[in-house]
Amino acid sequence: MPDRRADGAPVRVLCVTRIFPNRVEPSFGPYNKRQLAALRELGWEVTVLNPVPWFPGAGLLRGRTRASVAGEVPREDEIAGLPVRHPRFLHVPRFAAVHAPLYAAGVLPDVERMRGRFDVILSPFAYPDGVASILLGKLLGVPVVVKLHGGDMNVAAKNPPVGRWLRRTFPTVSRIIAVSYPLAEAAHSFGVPWSRLVVVEDGVDSAVFHPRDKVEAKRDVGLDPARRHIVYVGRLERRKGVYELMDAFDQVALRHPDVDLVLVGDGEDTEACKTWAQGLADRVVMTGTLGIDDVARYYAASDLSTLPSYAEGTPNCVIESLACGRPVVATAVGGVPDMLHDVRMGELIPPKDVPALTAALERALERSYDAQQIVRLTGRGTWRDSARHLGDVLSGAVEQP
Repeated sequence: MPDRRADGAPVRVLCVTRIFPNRVEPSFGPYNKRQLAALRELGWEVTVLNPVPWFPGAGLLRGRTRASVAGEVPREDEIAGLPVRHPRFLHVPRFAAVHAPLYAAGVLPDVERMRGRFDVILSPFAYPDGVASILLGKLLGVPVVVKLHGGDMNVAAKNPPVGRWLRRTFPTVSRIIAVSYPLAEAAHSFGVPWSRLVVVEDGVDSAVFHPRDKVEAKRDVGLDPARRHIVYVGRLERRKGVYELMDAFDQVALRHPDVDLVLVGDGEDTEACKTWAQGLADRVVMTGTLGIDDVARYYAASDLSTLPSYAEGTPNCVIESLACGRPVVATAVGGVPDMLHDVRMGELIPPKDVPALTAALERALERSYDAQQIVRLTGRGTWRDSARHLGDVLSGAVEQP
């Protein structure tokens, strides 16, 4: 049973975050959806406020900015059994100093209408979501818990205006949840006392992500079982290392004629990837955005997966690949070294290092890995486990804000 308020009712959580799937972007922040859905299944009352960025004329930039989808996202929805509202907030590109105040102003009318109907605000992502939620919490007298994921502290926090906001607000927050220990250390460097910092690992759905027969999995997704496959799952964007991956695979493809690359996902650099892939004929498969079940099938069909990202927290693509018993070649950023803590699980490389990525992919392709051993070494809990731990932190914030 979940922790309850004095009147016996469940603790009521208002989650305020941009990082959540919507009808137009169903693959944006699926980890938040899974964790919150698991929290609801444990008996908590959860409402999601998923603001959508907007600015005048954004619709003319179709596909070039997230704000361009604002007109297509419904104002209210239900996703994974969770009630979701999609207020719009004015987003001014490149002026980071005003992002949090504009975000807070955009969601304030909805939050005001819900005053008295929630006990704690949970805000995944530090800026502008977390800072805006801290401002709203002070206005309403409600405790706020901010959850850190990676890019917020490893990238955004290095922007001077963002850093100033974090130093001003983070020391006053009720709790900070980090998905990895390096992220907790980053939050502490911005003035958060260790007593308010908690590491809550993301979970994995073992009913979906689990070892399967590789040959059958290849046939299942239409790949040739006689060939080997490197799979990348994620946004097709520069910051995810896709350009380094393209350069590395040029070399791998030249020296290993039986190896293909599968790119699962979309992003602002999708067209650049397509143009590059044309030069390699059928050696590169681009699937676009897929649902969770299809993603799991591609992991199972892979010989290894890769994530050459510049910055991460605890990336779910690494969690899910390991849960499928597939080794990972990834950059040693954020919480990734904590996840790939054994050479029997894959290899770590520096970011933006094409020769190192190329060599690691080739070594991993030649090495024999034990799928069941990878799963045992991972030691990852379920989303229900993760949600239960999250609930403990939220309860603590309500009891002792």
